[in-house]
Amino acid sequence: MNPWKVILNISLVAVAAVVIRACLPEPVHIGNQARAPSGEKIVIIPMAGIPGAFLKALELKLEEQHHTDVLVTTEMGKGDEMLLPDRQQFNANYLAQLGLEIGQRIGRENAYIIVLTNEDINNPDSGLRYVYSSHYGDVSVVSLARINDRNFGVVPGLISVPAMFSKMQERALKLINKAIGYGVYGYEASSDINSVMYGPIMGPDDLDRVGSWY
Repeated sequence: MNPWKVILNISLVAVAAVVIRACLPEPVHIGNQARAPSGEKIVIIPMAGIPGAFLKALELKLEEQHHTDVLVTTEMGKGDEMLLPDRQQFNANYLAQLGLEIGQRIGRENAYIIVLTNEDINNPDSGLRYVYSSHYGDVSVVSLARINDRNFGVVPGLISVPAMFSKMQERALKLINKAIGYGVYGYEASSDINSVMYGPIMGPDDLDRVGSWY
């Protein structure tokens, strides 16, 4: 081999090393690579606007109730393309499709996907003013908008925040567990008010009366 070519290659490698060291962070050990994504049967994809503490409490309770790992992903962004035409409500059909796409990208095709949003939702042809949730086989969309008393003029004080947090957690768990009932366990809607699968739920008072388990 031409000695000048060898010297040129060595020089290029040396220059590249200097440039890389100056421009890029040092490589580090990547941990937790052995975790099997298939171990998570339930995946919650939250949209922006839901506090981390609220999501963590839901995750821990769901893992305790269902004896399985629950993955809560990073936030899904929001955009006007998600809105229903002529309504200030988010299109549950659109959010469900996004949820399935995200589930595939993160390798959770066999998990049940729940898109959890703080926004008011509806279906394009529902004929209803709103829906609490919408279910599509492998994915559900659940809204917190109508279970948050702050959206109806309640202004919490410092002392009442824990009680409001607990009440919203209980309501959210009922909606999520109903979605899991449909999508994971194959249950149908129930006429038993003591079952979390009870329907129809016509308002927050109904939701508060519904049982918390199957």
